[in-house]
Amino acid sequence: MPRTYVRRKGKRKRRAAPRWRIRKPVFQDLFPFIQGSVIEKKVMAELVRRGIYFEHTTQMNRIGGGVPAGWEADFSFPQYKIWLEVNGEHWHMLPGVPEADALRYATIEAAGWRVLVWWENDVDTRLQWLFDQVTEFTWVDHAMQEGYRLTPGLPFFEGGAGIDHLKGLRTANRNRRKPVRLRYRVRRSRVRK
Repeated sequence: MPRTYVRRKGKRKRRAAPRWRIRKPVFQDLFPFIQGSVIEKKVMAELVRRGIYFEHTTQMNRIGGGVPAGWEADFSFPQYKIWLEVNGEHWHMLPGVPEADALRYATIEAAGWRVLVWWENDVDTRLQWLFDQVTEFTWVDHAMQEGYRLTPGLPFFEGGAGIDHLKGLRTANRNRRKPVRLRYRVRRSRVRK
């Protein structure tokens, strides 16, 4: 008797094509000991990379001019009179918060400071562009690349008159011992005759 088989009715199920995901690089926190959100840390890392002196969430501002001393900026640049706010999209879109922020920024601008507001989406997608739009930051970045001495008396600049915050790291790397190269000796066993 011939062998027969029963074909199932309907279409065969095809395997789904594998889905490839492009993995978004995970932000590595360079400042785990400093309090702040992830977007603030991204801005902070770029400020450190560019060598720009900043004050992060100062508890008492020294602006004066009707600005309450308890208001703290995410980042302030006293040498340029710039007040930088990095706003998260969730908290700063709650009812009543945009109006309060607008009043706050108007008060700070009335005191003679320039207010910059950077949103979370912009910091995530185009941080370099945001920095390039501020002329004071691009000048500092250009001067660092050219090797100029910047703003003597402020403690943050590498090569400035203040504290060189990378000197200890460079010295430690220079004095670090090179890893020992292990030589593996091959022992040949003699065969006795």
